[in-house]
This record gives sequence, structure tokens and C-alpha cells, in this order.
Amino acid sequence: MPTQDQSIIGQRLQPLGSKKRPVLAWMSIGFAVLCALMILAAAWIVFSSHEVRMREARLTTQNMARMLAAQATMEIKIADVLLENIVERVRHEGSGEAARERLRAHLEQLAKGSDGISGLFVLDQDGAWVASSLGASASGNNGERDYFSFHKEHKQSTVHIGAPLLSKSTGHWVIPVSRRIELADGTFAGVALVALQLDSFERAYDSLNLSEAGTAFFALNDGTLMYRRPFDAGVIGMNVSSGDVLTAYREKGPTGTGFMTAKVDGLERLYSYRHLDQYPLIVAAGLSHEDIFADWDWLAAEILGATFGAVAALAWLFRKLMLQIALREQIEIALRSTGAELEKANAGLQAMAMKDGLTGLANRRAFDEALDHETRRAQRDHKLVSLIMLDVDFFKKFNDNYGHQAGDECLRAIAGAIAANVGRSEDLAARYGGEEFAVLMPGADIEGALHVAEAIRQGVTALNISHAASATGTVTISLGVATIAPGQDHSADQQILIQQADALLYQSKSNGRNRVTGPT
Repeated sequence: MPTQDQSIIGQRLQPLGSKKRPVLAWMSIGFAVLCALMILAAAWIVFSSHEVRMREARLTTQNMARMLAAQATMEIKIADVLLENIVERVRHEGSGEAARERLRAHLEQLAKGSDGISGLFVLDQDGAWVASSLGASASGNNGERDYFSFHKEHKQSTVHIGAPLLSKSTGHWVIPVSRRIELADGTFAGVALVALQLDSFERAYDSLNLSEAGTAFFALNDGTLMYRRPFDAGVIGMNVSSGDVLTAYREKGPTGTGFMTAKVDGLERLYSYRHLDQYPLIVAAGLSHEDIFADWDWLAAEILGATFGAVAALAWLFRKLMLQIALREQIEIALRSTGAELEKANAGLQAMAMKDGLTGLANRRAFDEALDHETRRAQRDHKLVSLIMLDVDFFKKFNDNYGHQAGDECLRAIAGAIAANVGRSEDLAARYGGEEFAVLMPGADIEGALHVAEAIRQGVTALNISHAASATGTVTISLGVATIAPGQDHSADQQILIQQADALLYQSKSNGRNRVTGPT
């Protein structure tokens, strides 16, 4: 007889009316579509603003690269014009003692009218200063410089741009721009040199609208880093030829824009690069993600926040509207879920109750139930049942010598070897008690059971567990194998099968252990 509470619960779990369900379904679909459209509209606005910001950033970096290329071209072009003037003057007037004073005065005059010039020099064939713009008393030898060696070894009449170096005369960073001086017969006669102040490039680069995370640089075609903002003397002259920008230049052409990772600091930025038309130099400017999207991040967050807030408000109102109907559905779902969880928990508890806690094999209870079930089935189907009983040799001595914890580990390892060699799904490996195990094999004949028993024995031997009290020096097992064809009394058949397997097990022990014994 159901109670009043049970009757109320039963009423609440009654299915909703057939007319209400389609209406509620369409209401839910309409609400979901409305929310989806709102979110899609907000996402489209955010995406569009993201694309606009990216286009603006690309244009900004491209303009920066264009400006840097123009500045570098102008600086190198001025130096190139000065070098042509100097080389032509030396070619016509020479650089002997009579002409040196005039040459020095000429260099001083050229240097006064040129901003960003650290010094002008004429070197002889050995690198010694013939004349310079630093004054009559200035002297030195630059024969060990790379640019001097280059001109000495190469008959290149065009301008040569060298890696930045510290000036011997001023101690400041300069960029050597030079030309080869030749005699009328083409013999190397020295080098004309313009030392550009690196500071002039630094001023131009510092004028760019870049945050601390942004950067700009220029480098030679071979990857030699000439200058980088922010300035770090430690990276001047570094080879960045394997960096993304130089790689893109070699693979894609003289100009380009894209997200690339910096060779110097490993940061990804949006770079635009440009190769100078007349000189072997590449300039690049890069904006970090923070530079590009700082304001956009806030805008996107505000748009999405407002949208999701509106959706949440609508969802709250819709929830209030549907609460009473949904409550009945939730109660039904909760009861079903609870029933499923209870069934799952009961199944888990039952499985735990049938498993040996130490070895993970089936326990004695599971073995007894399986034996009863399989002997009944074998009686019905007229099939055989085989049983392997096995015992660990000298296990008490093992525990005495190594301790019970080691004994537990030994039993777990043996259980693993048993499980690994019991291949059929219908077979059951169980811990029978203490150090004794059993393997029930429904439908298996004596030959098959003996084969499995021997495989288990070899598997345990292969574990090579040390046992000083054993004659073999390692842990071994003894096994007995019996097979019966159950008759009318399955209970008696169970006892007979166990007794026979147990007797054969002790026969193995009597015959020296570490062996399998079957019926003769």
C-alpha cells in the first residue's frame, strides 16, 4: 500500500502533457537562437575590430620600415659621396708628403659639413693613417680591421659597409664605410674610410613610437646586426642570419610583413622589413602583441562582457519562467541518476568483495562461487573441469628471512605471473589462502591444464626472486593439476576436484618441489 509521500512523488514524476512539451521545446529553441544571434553579433564586431587593428599595425610597421630604410640610405649615401670625393682627390693628387697636408685640410672641411660623421680617414697600403679629419697630430694604424683586409684582398671599387666597431680615436661605436684606393695599374694603395656615428642611427630609432616590447633594427645581408633598439652593446655584431626576418628576406623577397620570432630575445612580434635598394642592408620594425592589441583587448572585453551580461539576464528571466516545469524534470533526472549511481556503487562493492586485496586476483569467495557455477554447467553440458592448485615453496622461511613486507611483495609478483599465463577469458585465477593459489579452467582437458601450469611455473622462476633458504636460491612454486567430468552430485565433484589437485600439489612438494604433477 503506497504512502501519501510516495503518491505525491509519483504525481510529480508523471510525464508532462503532450500539448505542453512542443510549446516548451519551441520556446527553448527560440531563446537559444536569440542568445546565439546576440553572441554571434558581438563576436563579429570583435573580430572586425581585430582585423582593423591588424591592418593598422601592418601599415604602422611598414611605414616605420620605410622611414628607417630612407634614413639608412641617406646616411650611407652621404658617406658614399664623401668616399668618391676622397678617392678621386687621392687619385689625382696622390698621398705623398707634399699632398698630405692639403688632404688633411680637405678631410677636415668635409667632416665639418657632415652631421653624424665621427671621422674621415685615408690609410696607406699598410693601414697607417695618411690623413684624417681629426687633426694634424692624430695618427694610427687600422691594418688589422676587417674592412681593410677586405679591400686588400678584393678589387671591389664600390662602397663596403663593415660591422660596427669601437673607434680607436673616440672610443664610440661607429660603422665603417670604406672604398679601395688603387694606383693607376690597379695595385692596392690603401683605403678611404668614413666612420659613421652609431648615435645618429640611435636618435632615429628612438624617435619611433615603440613601447619597451617593440623593436627595430638593421643588419647586413650576411646577418651581421648593425644596430637594434633598445640598444644593447652586447648584441652589436651578432649574426642573426638564421632569424625569421633574414630567412623571410631570402625566401620571399626584399619587403615583407608578418608575425616572426626575434633571434635576439625570442619574442614574437609583427615585423615589417625592407631591403635597401642600393646597399646590402635590411631594416625592420616590430610591434609586440601588447603594442597592437592593448586598447583592443579592453574594447573586446567590454563588448563581450556586455553581451554575455545581457544573455545572462535573459537566461535568468527565462529560467524563472520555466522553473516550475523544469523542477519536475530535474526531480525525475535526479532520481534516475541516484538509482544509476547506487547500482554502480553496488557493482563496485560487489567487485571489491570478490577480489583479494593483496594480489588483485579473485578471492576465496569468488573461487568457491565460480567452482560451484562451473561444475553445474559442466554437468549440464557434459564437459570437463580442470583445476590447478599451487603453493609457494618454503614461504614461511622466506618471511622469516626477508620479513612480511617482502613476503607480500613476493605474493603480488607471483600473482602477476599467474595472471600473465592464464590466457582464456573463462579461466579464473584466485588466491586460495595464504601462499596458496588456484586456477579454475572450465572445459580444459588435462593436457591443456598441464601446459598452463608449466607456463605459470616458468613464469615464477623467471621472476628470479632471491630466496636464500631455497635449494635453487630463488622463489619457486609447486603445482598439482586435476581434471574431472562432473556427475550427478556436483557438490561432491567439487570436493573431489580440490582434493585431487591438492594431493597432486603435495606430491610435487614430496618429489622435490618446483615442479608440476598431474594424474598418472
